[in-house]
Amino acid sequence: MEKLYNSPWFIRLTAFAFAILLFTYVNYENNSKVLTTNPLNGVSTSSSKIIANLPIVVDIDQEKYFVSGFPETASIEISGPTNIVSQTTASKAFDITAQNLDDLGVGTHRINLVAEGLSSDLNYTITPAEITIEIREKRVETFEIEVIFDESKLATGYLAEKPSLDYDTVEVSGAASTIEKINSVQTVVPLSENTNTNVKKTVSVNALDANGNQLDVVINPKEVTVSIEVNLNSKLLPIKLIKTGTPEIDYEYELGIEDEKNTSISVTGTPESLGNLSSFPLEIDVTGLTETATKEVSLPLAKGLSSIEPKKINVRITVKKKEKQQPSEADSTESSKESSMDSGNTESTSSSTIDSSTSENEAVKESNSTSGGKLDSSR
Repeated sequence: MEKLYNSPWFIRLTAFAFAILLFTYVNYENNSKVLTTNPLNGVSTSSSKIIANLPIVVDIDQEKYFVSGFPETASIEISGPTNIVSQTTASKAFDITAQNLDDLGVGTHRINLVAEGLSSDLNYTITPAEITIEIREKRVETFEIEVIFDESKLATGYLAEKPSLDYDTVEVSGAASTIEKINSVQTVVPLSENTNTNVKKTVSVNALDANGNQLDVVINPKEVTVSIEVNLNSKLLPIKLIKTGTPEIDYEYELGIEDEKNTSISVTGTPESLGNLSSFPLEIDVTGLTETATKEVSLPLAKGLSSIEPKKINVRITVKKKEKQQPSEADSTESSKESSMDSGNTESTSSSTIDSSTSENEAVKESNSTSGGKLDSSR
């Protein structure tokens, strides 16, 4: 036996046997791992998946009926063989449908949604499971779009022109009773504070009733692009020069603009302030001026105005000394007549005075004579 164990052939055979056993063990382990990680090679497994935000296909004559009550989307949970679930989730080659609504007719109905195009090996559950809908007779009309925006958001001195749209009208469809309630079709353009540049925005269109409530209708197109041109609100005004201050007594003053070709200014401001202006009054102080002069005058920014162009002008103040008037021939004749009349009146007055004095003297003499007579009688 000892010779057998020490034999080279025994050792070789034993090593070969161990090699076979080791190979068999490793191969078995690898096969087990493959079966575990890829069970479909040996066993079919099941799984489930939820697919959300799926559109709903409505099976109805849309030329004749208008349907309301549907949610925008639905979700579905599918379950079945894992490979089919995976393929269906990736392709989404199926529809969620409301079937045969034409058979229901006008009125309110409660319906179930179904999935069309799914593999028969799959089970599914749709959420919502049931929907209450209303079917009404359809009516289609065309409406002009009214653009609404807040003009108070415009910067001071800026004016918005009439908005322009890529579509002036829209087609509105819905239940006949709802279409009759439409008071206006509007789009609201939001403006930022102190807007002073042109505006171009794509906004949604809404149909409103007389109380401003949004109506359940379909509008085509549902969005429009609105362009609003924003410009400076300006006006050209003639300058009106007004003389102020205390002029010198012996001088005359004449006001004028140095540049006679530009006697108007351009002003910008609110529509209200510009609407009240027909000219631009500018006060010029002439106090103490005895010689012709030119003044550079800054134009004041009145309330409601945002800018003035030009901001300054040169005003020419022409000063002339008043000439003393020479009396005319007619005035001399008139003066002579007045002098003669004054002389005649003086003579009459003098004569009257003399006569009055004479009478008084005679009266005194008479009185003295009477007194003297009395005195002689007593003697």
